[in-house]
Amino acid sequence: MFGVKYAKVLECLDAEGLIRFVQDVVRIDSVYDPGVLGADESRVTEFVSKFLRDEGFEVHLDEVVPGRTNIVAFLRGEAGGKTILMEGHQDVVSIGNRDEWKYDPFGAEIVERDGKKVMYGRGSNDTKGNMGAAIFAARAIRDSKIPFKGNILLCIPVDEEGMMIGIKHFIEKGWAKGVDGALICEPEEKHLCVFQKGALRFRITFHGTQCHGCMPLTGNDPNWALARFIVELRQLENFEKDRLGRHEFLGWPSFTPTVLQAPVTGVAQLNVVPKEASLALDVRTVPGQEHDGIRRQIQGIVDRLSSQYSFGDDKFSATIEQLDDRPWTEVPRDHPLVASAARAYREVMGREEIYDGVPGATDGTFLQAWNNIPVLVTGAGDREIPHHVDEWVEVDDLIEASKIFALTALYFMES
Repeated sequence: MFGVKYAKVLECLDAEGLIRFVQDVVRIDSVYDPGVLGADESRVTEFVSKFLRDEGFEVHLDEVVPGRTNIVAFLRGEAGGKTILMEGHQDVVSIGNRDEWKYDPFGAEIVERDGKKVMYGRGSNDTKGNMGAAIFAARAIRDSKIPFKGNILLCIPVDEEGMMIGIKHFIEKGWAKGVDGALICEPEEKHLCVFQKGALRFRITFHGTQCHGCMPLTGNDPNWALARFIVELRQLENFEKDRLGRHEFLGWPSFTPTVLQAPVTGVAQLNVVPKEASLALDVRTVPGQEHDGIRRQIQGIVDRLSSQYSFGDDKFSATIEQLDDRPWTEVPRDHPLVASAARAYREVMGREEIYDGVPGATDGTFLQAWNNIPVLVTGAGDREIPHHVDEWVEVDDLIEASKIFALTALYFMES
């Protein structure tokens, strides 16, 4: 099934070592909390960078902000080949309510479930397991001693679960220069995700005049403006759904109010009309939508309502602040990166590859948007499990993903 030289690479994959490594990393709490000293990725950075150095990789540590440091590591081959980037982030999301977990969120316990070994713990699925799979894929290539042309770049950034400052810093510092393709190692059931949804985030602040709740006409309640905006926003969402239809892999575009707050500052009181109200807006985009156009549409709602309700206690006044811009991405199925991953999948899994799309954004979004690097997202893990209580991943799934990563890298570098 495999070419002789690449069969040796798979024979060199240390499956038991991979699972131990993932357990060790999952047991490190790397939830970022700016209000708690030491609640960051620093212990993961220390552990993983030491492991890579001890294994002989060329390792660079690049501090993004104090306590939050990207790991950049190289396995260099002979000159003349391509450079493939494999990425898996260090941070994980909050565990939520600890009492709701059956298993220790930082225990990395392996149990038998339905005849399969399953590891539980925050990050086992998203995405410390896949980070380990990428590292051990590169290690297997090295241990095989098979010569190859090109370079493998391991990008292990911070803050993927936040504002993605890690990957942005990685790009701004020039690490992505010369990268020919990027494999983003995320829990996607090993599906080959050739699309990623885009994201636009806004905060809209609605301005009014504070007054007593018993005399609302003496002021201007910003909550009415917020309500009118939401009604218009729903109409915009429906218009975009009708215009674009449901995307084959990404589903529907969406305009979702997520956080509503009034007052914006101070203490809320039942009998006080607030001075301001705010709305956090999470827009998810699909091919066919241009982010500049969406910005104009949202500004158009504000302008139209400001003109329609221009005076008195009904006066509409609002300001828009853009918080984030993550364009949707696409890589053609006939691109060498996708073709390499498809070949690797067929050889490891013994069946035809499955194409899909990522319903959210990843660090790969910025690699493609800012550096025009072709991006493919794939990896081990049930794609609906990230951020859940009792997060889990199948042990065999990680091993299979590591094999796919290794073969994808080799096939792509020689393509």
